Amino acid sequence: MNLFRKKKISTEKTELERNLRTMDLVLLGLGSMVGTGIFTITGTAAATIAGPALVVSIVIAAIAVGMAALIFAEFASRVPTQGGPYSYLYAVFGEFPAWIAGWLVISEFFSVISLTASGWSSYLKGLFHFELPTLINGPLGSTSGFSIDLLPMLVIAAVTGLVLLNARTVLRFNNILVLLKLLALILFIVVGVFYLNPNHWNDFAPFGMGSLFSGNTGIMAGASLIFLSFLGFETIASSVDEAKNPQRSLPSGIIGALVVTAIFYVLITLVLTGVVSYTQLNVPDAVAYALRSVGAIWAANFVSTIAILTLITVAISMTYALARVLYGISRDGLLPKPLSIVSKKHKVPTNATLITGILSMITAGSVPLEKLSEFLNLCTILYLMMLAVGIIKLRHDFGKPKGREFKAPFIPILPVLFLLIGLSLIIHYPASTWLALAVSLLIAVVIYFAYGARHSKLNNR
Repeated sequence: MNLFRKKKISTEKTELERNLRTMDLVLLGLGSMVGTGIFTITGTAAATIAGPALVVSIVIAAIAVGMAALIFAEFASRVPTQGGPYSYLYAVFGEFPAWIAGWLVISEFFSVISLTASGWSSYLKGLFHFELPTLINGPLGSTSGFSIDLLPMLVIAAVTGLVLLNARTVLRFNNILVLLKLLALILFIVVGVFYLNPNHWNDFAPFGMGSLFSGNTGIMAGASLIFLSFLGFETIASSVDEAKNPQRSLPSGIIGALVVTAIFYVLITLVLTGVVSYTQLNVPDAVAYALRSVGAIWAANFVSTIAILTLITVAISMTYALARVLYGISRDGLLPKPLSIVSKKHKVPTNATLITGILSMITAGSVPLEKLSEFLNLCTILYLMMLAVGIIKLRHDFGKPKGREFKAPFIPILPVLFLLIGLSLIIHYPASTWLALAVSLLIAVVIYFAYGARHSKLNNR
C-alpha cells in the first residue's frame, strides 16, 4: 500500500454547474468571515485584551491571515479541483497526508456551523428575553440531567434545507444577507462618526504590546484572537467546480474577501472605541450597545435586527462549502460513493449536504461552545501550516506558476514566517484540546485504513 500516491493536477469535469462569478465568491467569503467576530469579539477584545490598540492587532492579524490567503490563492489557481486543502496536498504530498488535511477541514467546518447556530440562538434569546425548558435549552453537561440545545439544531435543519437548492439560488440569498450585514456595519460607522470622542483613545494601548509566544493580554494577544476571527476565506475554494473561471476568480475572491473584511474590522474598531470607552465594551452586542449608549436607539435596534437576520450567513456558507468538500473526497473514493451523488434537478451533492446537516445538528445540540471553539481553531491552524509546507513542495516539484496562474510572493520566506506564526498560536491550547484532536485523528486513521485506502480511485487503477 502506497500512502503517498499522488493525484495528477487536472481540472476534472464534474456534474456541478459553472455559474458563479468573482463577486459571488467574494460575497461567499464575506458570508463566512463577517460574523459574530465583528459584532461581538471586537468589543470584548478591546475591553479585556488590547484596548483601542485592537486596531493595531487587526492590522497584524490581517497581514498574518494574508500570508495564509496568498498561499491558499496560489494553490486554488494551480490545483483547481474540488476539496480545497485536501486536493492541494493530494497533488504534492500524496493520499494519506491529504486525507489528514481533509479531515481537519471537515472538523473545522462542522465546528463552525455548530458554533454559528449556537451563537445565533443566544443572540435571539437575548434580544427577545425568553428561555426554553431546561431539557431543550443547553448542550450536554449544562444541567445535572440530560439536555440538548434545540434552537441551534432547528436553525441548522433550516439551513440544510436551503443549501439543498440550486447553488446559484442559495448564493443569491446569501448575497442578499451579506449585503444587509454590510449595510448595518456601514450605518454604524456613519452614525458613530458623529459621536466620536477622541479622549477615549488617550489610553490607546492599556495592555501594552504583549508577547508573541505567551500572554493573554496586549496587542499580540489581540492579534491572535482576531486572526482566528478572520478565517473563512477557505470556503471560496469549495466552489471550484461551480466557478466560471476558477483559476482567476478563486484567487480574486479569496483576496477580495480578505481585504474588505480587514477594512470593516479596522473601521468598526476605531468607531467603537471612539464612541464609548473601551472599558464598557465587554458585552455580547458591542456594536448595538455603543449606539444605545449615545442615544441612537433607532440605529442600535436596526443593527441588532440585521445581526440576528444575517449572522446565519456563516452557517449557510460553511454548510455549502463542507458539502462540496465531502463530495470531492467521495469522488476520489476515500469516503463512501453515495456522498458524491448529485441531484438531477438542482445539481447539488444531496447526500453530502444531508450528512453535513445531520452531524452539525448533533454537534450543535450536544457540545459546549467553548470546547468547539478551541478545537476548530487548532484544526484550522494545523492544516494551514500543512499548506505552508506544501507551497514550498509545489514550487519544487512543478516550478513557478505559469501564464495566468496566481503567484504568491516571497516563497519560501512567506510560508516560513507563517509557520512561525502558526507555532506561536497552537502552543497556547490546553491539553484537553490536543487530546480531542488526537482522538479525532485516530478516528480519521481508522476510517482511512478500514475504507479509504482500499476504495481509493488510485488504488483501483
